[in-house]
Amino acid sequence: MNDDITQSIQEVAQAMAHVNQAFEAYVEELTIAGMDPSEIKRVANNADALKDSGHIYISWARHYAGISDEDSTEDLDEEEGRISGF
Repeated sequence: MNDDITQSIQEVAQAMAHVNQAFEAYVEELTIAGMDPSEIKRVANNADALKDSGHIYISWARHYAGISDEDSTEDLDEEEGRISGF
């Protein structure tokens, strides 16, 4: 596939990673602020759903672009970094 497509997919993956980090920080802020644990859990579960959706999106984009999963899945460990497991 052409370089523009490959680069665009990498940029989206980086943006998703940034969003995930922002949610992790937000959940930490809520926890430190002593917010209701059920609200924290709801936000964390929503963040995990977004993370999972991002992984699916990026996986399909890489598939359609013909990018090997072996070369590009180091950032997609689905068990690591679960926000709701705080």
